[in-house]
Amino acid sequence: MTTVLIAGANRGIGLEFAGQYAAEGATVIAICRAPAKADKLPPLGVRQIS
Repeated sequence: MTTVLIAGANRGIGLEFAGQYAAEGATVIAICRAPAKADKLPPLGVRQIS
């Protein structure tokens, strides 16, 4: 199983990468400065770390 760590995953390219990896079945760990504003990550099944 693949596990990826993505910095800046709450928007832009990081969010796109998080979605693509999650869709492929990878475990995605997302890091962002403002987790309260990262409302698009939980529906993707992404674990957030602030």
